[in-house]
Amino acid sequence: MNTAADSIEVKRHRVVTSLHRGLEAACGTTSIGPMVLAVSGGGDSTAMLLATSRLRERRGIDIEPVVVHVNHHLREASDADAEHVRSLCRELDVPCELLDVHPQQGGAEARTLRYEAILDAARRSGARWVATAHHAEDQLETIIAALGRGAGPSGLSGIAPSRRLGDGVDLVRPLLNETRADLQSLCEIAGVKWRSDPTNIDATTLRGRLRRDVLPVLEELWPDVARRVAGNADIVRAAASMLDVGVESIFGDADQWRRSELRSLDRGLRLGGLRRALIRANLVSDGIDGDTLSAAADAIVDGAEHARVFMFTDGVSVGIDANRVWIDREYEDG
Repeated sequence: MNTAADSIEVKRHRVVTSLHRGLEAACGTTSIGPMVLAVSGGGDSTAMLLATSRLRERRGIDIEPVVVHVNHHLREASDADAEHVRSLCRELDVPCELLDVHPQQGGAEARTLRYEAILDAARRSGARWVATAHHAEDQLETIIAALGRGAGPSGLSGIAPSRRLGDGVDLVRPLLNETRADLQSLCEIAGVKWRSDPTNIDATTLRGRLRRDVLPVLEELWPDVARRVAGNADIVRAAASMLDVGVESIFGDADQWRRSELRSLDRGLRLGGLRRALIRANLVSDGIDGDTLSAAADAIVDGAEHARVFMFTDGVSVGIDANRVWIDREYEDG
C-alpha cells in the first residue's frame, strides 16, 4: 500500500467519518460483515473504496469489503477501467470480482444488467448489503428532475439511503451527504488516480445537461447547495412518509369516498389522497396537472352540491357530487 493512502490525513478525512455514519444509519448496525462495494473506477466509487479500506482499521465497526466491478463493454476504455479497479484492490488488499455484461446500449438496459450481476455477486459472497457511491450532486440532480416533472412529496425526497435490491440483500447509499469535491479530495490526498467516463457529462442526456448547464449556476448562486439540498431531502422524506401514512389510513385502496369524510381533512391530505388515487388509476405522476388537482381538492369543501367532473389525461377523472367523491376511468369502458 502506498504511504499517502495510509496517511493520517486519509484516515481522518471527513469522507471516512461520513461513510462510517452513513453505513450505520443505512444498515442499522455496525456489525456489517461482508459488504459488496460497487466500484466503477471513477472518483466517487474510488473514494468509497479508499474510505472503506480505512474503516476496517477503526474500532466499533465490523466490515469486510468485497469490490465488484461490472464491465459493460460499451466504451473502448472499459477493459482499462476494469484493470485499474483490479490493481487498486490488489494494492489495498481488498477482494475484487470483475464481471462482464453485454447490453446493446447504455441507460436502463445497462443499469438492469449491472444490478442483476451485482446482486448475484452479493449472494455468492454472503453479503447482506451492496454499497454505491451516490453523492450530494446526484441527489441534487434527482430532486431537480423530480421538480421539473411535477413529482409529489415522495419524488422530491430524492434518492433514498437504502432500498431492497433482492431477497436478503439491500442497496445502501451511505455518501449522499458528501459532495463530489469531497470524494475527489480523498483520492487526491491518498495519491490515488481515478478513471473518467465521458458519458457522465454527455449533454445529450438529462443528467449531463444538468451537470453542464444547471448545477454550476446553482453553485454560483448558493455555494455548497448540493450538500444543503441533500440534507434537506431527509426532512422531506420524513414528511412524505408521514403524509403517506395519513393518506393510506383515510383513502386506502378505494376509488370512491363519502364527501363528508373528506371535508374535514387538511388540504394537504386531500391533495395527497387524490394524487395517490390518480396514480393508482394508472396516471403517471408527470401527467397529473397541478391546477386541476388543486381545483378538485378545493371543490370537496366548497358549498356546491351539483355534480362536477375534473378531467385528467387518459380518460381519468375526479368526480364530485353532493355526497360522493370518486375516481372514474373511462378507458375501462371501452
